[in-house]
Amino acid sequence: MDTLQVGFEANGDRKPDVYDYIENPGDKMLAEMLQELIDNVELCRRGVGSRRRALFLIGGSGTGKSTALLHHFRRMPEFQPRVNEYGETVRPLLSLEAPKPCGTKDFAVAILDAIGVPSKSRQTEGELYATVKAQFRERGIIYLHVDEAQHLRRHSSSQAILDVQDRIKTLMQIADWPLHMIFSGVPDLADLLKGGDGQVKNRSLIMRFVPMSVPKDRDRIHGVLVDIVEAKCGLVLPDELRTDDFLGRLCWANTGSFGEIIKAVQAACVLAMSKGKDTVDIRAFAYNYQRTSGCLPSDNIYTAARWSEIDPANALADLATPEKGRK
Repeated sequence: MDTLQVGFEANGDRKPDVYDYIENPGDKMLAEMLQELIDNVELCRRGVGSRRRALFLIGGSGTGKSTALLHHFRRMPEFQPRVNEYGETVRPLLSLEAPKPCGTKDFAVAILDAIGVPSKSRQTEGELYATVKAQFRERGIIYLHVDEAQHLRRHSSSQAILDVQDRIKTLMQIADWPLHMIFSGVPDLADLLKGGDGQVKNRSLIMRFVPMSVPKDRDRIHGVLVDIVEAKCGLVLPDELRTDDFLGRLCWANTGSFGEIIKAVQAACVLAMSKGKDTVDIRAFAYNYQRTSGCLPSDNIYTAARWSEIDPANALADLATPEKGRK
């Protein structure tokens, strides 16, 4: 029997809901934007829809974009598989991760792969996109979600970005088919909205996932702690973890990324339960941080006196090979 299971039994054989979805600060806006796409699909079917058929979700790694999207995809019926009048299962949503690197031809191949349709290396780019469009119609795919969409920006040249914009635009202009697209990725994704006479930007809704900070987001971060530690895991949250100092450390250690903050709290709770404890303390956070960052003990943000002067991105800086010593 492993340690984690022993810990859970020691806590009264509880099955903690530690990994349940935590509401994202942007959930309300995201739900509204997705609903706007859904409503526009019906308007497009009637010939009066808006040309804004894309949604761009842009934010740093770990800010919760993909998790929030998955949550809403699961709860909104328009994204769910359904059985048509012929008894066939129709899946209106196709979700894929853009490969890296990803030129315009690679993008078409990735879409076909996700659908399960083989492509031939000798096919031209035009032939591939013609097949993609035909498959969307044939299979009833109305929504295309592309995660890690910054990979579509294979080259930073204006011409390369323009080529991607052209392909995105043509997919949003399939004759008599209301395809809507959702792109999620890190800030580099914004390059696909620039230039090109606004041909993609003018057809898109855009949402940012902004890093959190203390004191601005103190209450939100404290709410995450209480929700996971007390409500979901039934553990005691000591006073030292309710202070602005600890909340600041938690936020700083995870670069303000909402998703990473949640993971840090979940990991600390799992560690406490694996040890058979009924309280989660700062040592659990410090232990996990050192294991995942590889930092020196003196640079552990949860225990260092001047923690705000430590850059989490430099946790392994002392191991870097000096320039003069490189060959």
